[in-house]
Amino acid sequence: MPFAAIGFASVVSLIPGVYLFRMASGLVQIADGSQNTSELLSTIANGTTAAMIALGMSVGLLILKLIIDYLGDQSTKATP
Repeated sequence: MPFAAIGFASVVSLIPGVYLFRMASGLVQIADGSQNTSELLSTIANGTTAAMIALGMSVGLLILKLIIDYLGDQSTKATP
């Protein structure tokens, strides 16, 4: 497997991971008794951002796979 494929896969997983770590840090700060509203909103925003990124990546990959499968089926049906 090429190095670029391994490197790309590991970097892509860090994109929502950063937001998850920020959310976890915010939850720890809230659990310590810090009742700051901005920290709570920031924690919720980081969690929502991570979820939306993961959902977007999943939907994007799914749509691409469906398109490739559809075009592959069309090309095999057209060939006698």
